[in-house]
Amino acid sequence: MVESEIEALWNTVREFVYALQRRDPTVRRWVVPGSEADILLDLYGEQALLTLLKDYLGRKFILLRSGPVPEERTLRRVEIGWVKREGLRPTTEERVTLQLRRVRGRWRVEDVWPSPLDAPLTVSQARELAEREERAEPAILFLAGRSPVSLEGCGELDDVETLFVLGMEQEGFSPREIVRAVRLWRDFLRLGRPAYRKPALYAATVHYALCLLGHYDDTRQGIAAYYGVNPRSLGARLAEMEKHLHLVHFDPRYSALGPPPEAWKERWLASGRPWPIPLRQPVDLGE
Repeated sequence: MVESEIEALWNTVREFVYALQRRDPTVRRWVVPGSEADILLDLYGEQALLTLLKDYLGRKFILLRSGPVPEERTLRRVEIGWVKREGLRPTTEERVTLQLRRVRGRWRVEDVWPSPLDAPLTVSQARELAEREERAEPAILFLAGRSPVSLEGCGELDDVETLFVLGMEQEGFSPREIVRAVRLWRDFLRLGRPAYRKPALYAATVHYALCLLGHYDDTRQGIAAYYGVNPRSLGARLAEMEKHLHLVHFDPRYSALGPPPEAWKERWLASGRPWPIPLRQPVDLGE
């Protein structure tokens, strides 16, 4: 009997969740290599993904719905819900979405977010919820970077990654942003093939790039001082990354904060300024 697409998706989701719950190392069979989920496992271990999945609810989970991702033929999203009692539909707070990619004929998990399928939760939204709600749930606090998380340290980080992962964690970046920083660096290694003797310089550059992507107030001089490197050299390395990766503000590959407010984008476009916006161009979301 030929397995339908929804059966294949559901089978992957079940096996992935069960493997995480058992702390089974074969969980990697169900994960897209180099994906958000894969890097989360590298940095924070199984508990990070279990938290995003809301496994702490401790109930049976069911498949609610699945759907395609616009303009992405190999991607699907699957929404699951944690059942409080037989016959009751899960509430919004009890729903989680997994993004799956078809790799070599098999569906694998690429990402997880603690919200319904049609409302992916960004880091900025999670931070707003964490500040507004007196008792925000663990998945929201984790996504917002507001709960203590230990770095598992599985030995998969190179010399540059080790520096910026620890540096960004100490500076209060969320786990999702640190994962995006690792992805940015690995993409740059593959495309830019940098030759370097001072890992601190590239670590500072990745850190600075994520500050720009997050629209934080950190300065190039301050980050250079933090890593003990020359600010001018940091600027040159950022230009190099921007060239090879075509880095822009609100870059969906590396920014964890989501798209800009629609009204702000309309004002920006009406002014005749370029879109997408090069990462080194100053941007003020308050204008």
